[in-house]
Amino acid sequence: MTTAQLEKTLPTEVLFDRYHVGWETKDVELIASLHSEDTIFQLHDGSAPVVGRDALRAHCRTLFATYDFSQLMGRRLYGHDYWVFDWTMVLSLALPDNSHFVAHVEMLDVVKVDADGLVVSKHVYPDARQMAAAFARAGIVR
Repeated sequence: MTTAQLEKTLPTEVLFDRYHVGWETKDVELIASLHSEDTIFQLHDGSAPVVGRDALRAHCRTLFATYDFSQLMGRRLYGHDYWVFDWTMVLSLALPDNSHFVAHVEMLDVVKVDADGLVVSKHVYPDARQMAAAFARAGIVR
């Protein structure tokens, strides 16, 4: 890596902090701006990967419009071109009678970063049992 690349590359810890703000504030443009044009975003729940910055932008808009959730921070591990983030999704879901309940789903993100400091891939691994139980309780078929 050249000196110029090192100067323009954000350390992964700093990049994580900016990226996390995007998710906490549900700022689709901030999230998308931190991904490469050919990024891959995959929620490992059986759904297809989202490929490309524009597709990610659309995916995030739909996600934020569909689900009311926040994050509880857990452990973070950093390398020079990746981070691993252990967190809990706090998800508000409606029951069939229109009352609401809060579900907690443990999640693990594995994020790869390129030399320009952009996210090239984000793989999200939910606790399958917790997610299935929450959606089943809400009557959501996925």
